[in-house]
Amino acid sequence: MSRIFLSHASRNNAEAIALRDWLLSHGWDDLFLDLDPARGLRAGDRWQAALKQAAERCELVIFLVAPEWAASKWCLAEFLLAKNLNKRIFGVTVEPTPLADLPVEMTAEWQLVDLTAGKRDHKTAVTPPPGHETFTVAFAKIGLDRLRIGLMQAGLDPRYFVWPPESDLERAPYRGLQPLDAEDAGIFFGRDGPIVVGLDLLRGLREAPPPRLLVILGASGAGKSSFLRAGLLPRIARESQHFISLPEIRPERAALTNESGLIASLENALKEAGRPRPRAEIRKGVESGAASVASFLQDLVNAKIAPHTGDGTKAPRPPTLILPIDQAEELFQAEGAEEARAFLDLLRGLVSDDAPALIAIFTIRSDSYERLQTVESLQDLRQHALSLPPMPRGAYAEVIKGPARRLEGTKRALKIEESLVDALLADIEEGGAKDALPLLAFTLERLYREHGGGGDLKLSDYEEMGRIRGSIEAAVERALKAADAHPNIPRDREARLALLRRGLIPWLAGIDPDTGSPRRRIALCKGGISMRSPP
Repeated sequence: MSRIFLSHASRNNAEAIALRDWLLSHGWDDLFLDLDPARGLRAGDRWQAALKQAAERCELVIFLVAPEWAASKWCLAEFLLAKNLNKRIFGVTVEPTPLADLPVEMTAEWQLVDLTAGKRDHKTAVTPPPGHETFTVAFAKIGLDRLRIGLMQAGLDPRYFVWPPESDLERAPYRGLQPLDAEDAGIFFGRDGPIVVGLDLLRGLREAPPPRLLVILGASGAGKSSFLRAGLLPRIARESQHFISLPEIRPERAALTNESGLIASLENALKEAGRPRPRAEIRKGVESGAASVASFLQDLVNAKIAPHTGDGTKAPRPPTLILPIDQAEELFQAEGAEEARAFLDLLRGLVSDDAPALIAIFTIRSDSYERLQTVESLQDLRQHALSLPPMPRGAYAEVIKGPARRLEGTKRALKIEESLVDALLADIEEGGAKDALPLLAFTLERLYREHGGGGDLKLSDYEEMGRIRGSIEAAVERALKAADAHPNIPRDREARLALLRRGLIPWLAGIDPDTGSPRRRIALCKGGISMRSPP
C-alpha cells in the first residue's frame, strides 16, 4: 500500500518526478506516481482503474497545482475522488496559479504549500518519459521545508512520532499484554490498512449529519485498545484544525464516576484546553443531562477557535469533537449497570445534535456487539462499523522488528537476530491461534526484559526460555509461586490447579442467556482490581 499519492497534469511530469525524488530523499518511499515504473502504473494496467485503486488505498494525496492542473477535468476528478474518499489533502503549487482557479475546498480546508514563491534555490535535473529530454526543475527550499513539516505532522508512519517519550526515556519497546497508549504511537506497527480506513471513516463522519457513531469491533486479543489509543487517536490528533479528542473513557464498573469515566474525561479535557472547571460542577452538569454536558463540550470548541476571532479573517469551521469509549462491553456488565444506562442516555443526546458536533468511537468485542446495537438508548441510531480482524501473518514481522528500529542510534540500541524473527513467526504459524498477537506480545516483553539489556535478542535466548510455550508456563509458575504468600491457599500443586479451574472456568466465562453466545465476565477482586478470563 502506497501512503502518498501524487496527482499532476501531464505538462508537469518533470515537476512530479522532481518532487518524487525529493520525497524519496527525505524518507517518504511509500508513494504512488503514475510515471514511476516501480511505484506507478505497470505495463498492462488499466490506467483509470489503477489510479482509482491507488487513490482509495493511500493515506494522503499531494496535488501538484499548476494552471493546467486547475483546468484539467481529470485532475479535478482526482481531487473530488480524494475528497469523497475523505483523504488528507496537500496542495503543492509548482507553477504560479490564481487561487480563484482552484477548488474552494482546497484553499479553505486543506494545506496549500507554494514551491514557487521566493528564491527557487532547490534545483534538480530530471528526465521524464519518454526520456528524450532533460529538464532542470527549481523549487523554493522554504516551501519544501513547509511541506516536510506538514508531512511529518500528518503522522503517516510510526517513525514520525517521537519515541521513546520524553517523559519516559527508558520505556520498554515491547509492552506485553498492556494496551499501547498515545505515547506508544511510534512503536505501533502492523495495522496500516485499518488505520487508513479508520481515518477515512472519521473524516467522512465529520462531513455527515448526526448521529455520528463509529464502532471498532474485533475478537478478544485483536488489539482493539492499542489500535484506538496508539494507532487512530494520535494520528487524528494531528488534524487539530478538524478534530478535538477527549481522553479515553474506560467504563469499568462506573462509566460516569470512575477515574477513567465521563466526568474525569471532561475535567481533563477542559483543563488541557485552558478552561478548567471544578469536578463538582462537572458532576452536577452530568446529572442535569445532555444539554449541560453539551455546554462543557462547546467550551472546548470555543477554546480552540478563540484565537481566530477578531483578527479580521474568516472564522474557520468549528472542529468536531471525538469521544472515545474503550472496551465498551463493560457497559453491559451487571456491575455498574445504572451508570452505564445513564451514560448511554447522555451519549444519545450528545451525538444526535450538532451543537457541538460529536463523534463517539467505541471499541467492543465482536461477541458483545449485538448488545451495543440493540441497547435501547442507541438502537435506532446509525452505527458505522470498522472490523478489526486478526492481524495478517505478514504483519507480525513488523510487530517484532519495528520497535527495535526505533532504538537505533540510541544508548539502548537493540539488534534482533533474523533467525529469532523466523522462529517466532514459525511458532505463531504453527499454533494457528486467532490470539497469536497477545501471545507474541507477551513473549516479546519477556524476551526483552530477560535478555534485552545486552543490546541484542538471539534465537538462543528464545530457546533458553522455552519459546512461546515456555513463556506461558513460566507465567503460570510465577502465579502459583505468588500464592505462597496467602495462608488460605493450599500448598499442594494439584489442589491449587483445581482451585484455578474452579475460579476461572465457571466464573469468568459463561453463556449469554439472551443470545446463547459464550462470553467473558470481569471478576471483581479486592481493592478494585479487575481480572479477565483468558482469551
